[in-house]
Amino acid sequence: MEAKKIGEILIEEGMISEDQLEKAVAEQLKTSEPFGNVLVKMGFITEDVLYHFLALQVGTKFIDVSILHIDEDVIKSVSGETARKYRVIPIEKKPGKIIMATSNPMDPALAGSLRFEVKGEQDAELVFVVTSESSLSAALEKYYPSSQGLDDTIDSIEGSDFEIQVLEEAKAKDEEGEEDIEGQSSPVVKYVNYLIEDAAQKRTSDIHINFYEKKIVLRYRIDGSLVEMPPPKIQFRKALTSRIKLMAGMNIIEKRLPQDGRIKFRMQNGGEIDLRVSVMPTIWGENIVMRILNQATQSFDLAELGMLPQQLDALQKGLAAPYGMVLITGPTGSGKTTTVYAAIAKINDPHDNIMTVEDPVEFRLPHIIQIQVNVAANLTFANVLRSFLRQDPDVMLVGEIRDNETASIAIKAALTGHLVLSTLHTNDAPATITRLIDMGIDPIYVGSSVLVAASQRLVRRICANCKEKVKEIDFVKAKKWGIPEKVIEGGTYYEGAGCPACHYTGYKGRMAVYEVLPVNNTIREAIFKKATLNELKRVAWKNGMITMRESAIELMKKGITTLDEVIRETLQDKPLDKY
Repeated sequence: MEAKKIGEILIEEGMISEDQLEKAVAEQLKTSEPFGNVLVKMGFITEDVLYHFLALQVGTKFIDVSILHIDEDVIKSVSGETARKYRVIPIEKKPGKIIMATSNPMDPALAGSLRFEVKGEQDAELVFVVTSESSLSAALEKYYPSSQGLDDTIDSIEGSDFEIQVLEEAKAKDEEGEEDIEGQSSPVVKYVNYLIEDAAQKRTSDIHINFYEKKIVLRYRIDGSLVEMPPPKIQFRKALTSRIKLMAGMNIIEKRLPQDGRIKFRMQNGGEIDLRVSVMPTIWGENIVMRILNQATQSFDLAELGMLPQQLDALQKGLAAPYGMVLITGPTGSGKTTTVYAAIAKINDPHDNIMTVEDPVEFRLPHIIQIQVNVAANLTFANVLRSFLRQDPDVMLVGEIRDNETASIAIKAALTGHLVLSTLHTNDAPATITRLIDMGIDPIYVGSSVLVAASQRLVRRICANCKEKVKEIDFVKAKKWGIPEKVIEGGTYYEGAGCPACHYTGYKGRMAVYEVLPVNNTIREAIFKKATLNELKRVAWKNGMITMRESAIELMKKGITTLDEVIRETLQDKPLDKY
């Protein structure tokens, strides 16, 4: 591609300026590198942008192959040697046609050279799409592992099963100077390391490894949705399970009972991440879920969590109180832990004795005494709380209130001069009050101890890379789901078109929406009178409580999320009738 042509296209699309074009042309004259590479090296465009325009130039599509799940029979169309030699990877088979991804679509001899390399498909038409060089390299390494990859060592792994006896023998051999089966050169070790690195780079919150009769299913949870990824061979079921259990400090012989563990993993860039690992026995093997706890990317600043000013002020007033109870609620995976840790970080003071009991301890915080629940040792929430009261605490965090005993001790602590923070599983803030009463706590104690109840959900953010204005909001859909037209009319709304950066979903990242209920005298009187949930909600709305749906609509008006996310993640309550 001539420099002038790609430069003109990039200028027309507003990707570079005239001044940048001139500098890049001058640099190319010195180095004789391809003009696109010069633009990337000088930082004027990204690699993805270059290959997007390259695809546009040759009249084909751009596809990020690093995020694709390519079927095994498609991969077998060409050998690893051929794929690496010609820098291509097959991504799809259609009748009489094979679609190949390449980072060099300008090579006129590519199709002719490959025609005789495709296994059993010499008559098939080869259709090319464009991918970036880095994505292609990642996909080639994933599907055609170099050196002694997994596929090349199936025979050596079969028969060993990586059971405890073999692992002990391996360690013994290592001490004697023989081959270390669990050493860093092991293909299984390499694969697990790659898996964790890859998941962390893709902003994954959970890695799911599911075993079935004839296959392994590997999925990443990205922004709340499970995305299927290329899995390892079924032959590696036992080796993979044993390796992960070993890393997590579990009993690798025990296959009949669920187990929990933790992995501290050092990334290639020197950073560290923690993984909380859960193993559950199923009929085809042990189901594995690894939650990634990346402290380096975790913000514990209350002001950055997305609360509206009125909500943030109410929560901060509760945290500033000398005693009482602050409760954070929501369903599993709604970000409660992040909010709780942000609240603790807000009031963290070396002059106060702050103690936590958690299951598990997900993040380590300075100046705070953190205790891990251990049911086997009878170290339960309730038992630890009783001991806390003899340790002269100022602030106590209870990871979760699950039963009457824990709730009773926590509330008594809140009534006797301690600030108590905890979480509950409820759908909204007013339901927190009725949930405690359902646990058998006297409404007088509930109304006297609870300072603030904050409920939350997570909505996906619109991808900043492909964000575009919506021509017209769908008022019919909004009305169908309980959102009056007058609430959302007059705004400027956005959506994501879909791009490689967001895996073509239109969303990248998530943000919490909140419903904060400060327990003032009016709410307290309603609790004392044993008000029903609906009555509590009406009183809260009359007192100006902003609901989760209203919070989500505010984010939509700011161009952060979409109408679909507002509808999907927030409850269809009736407070919007007040508009």
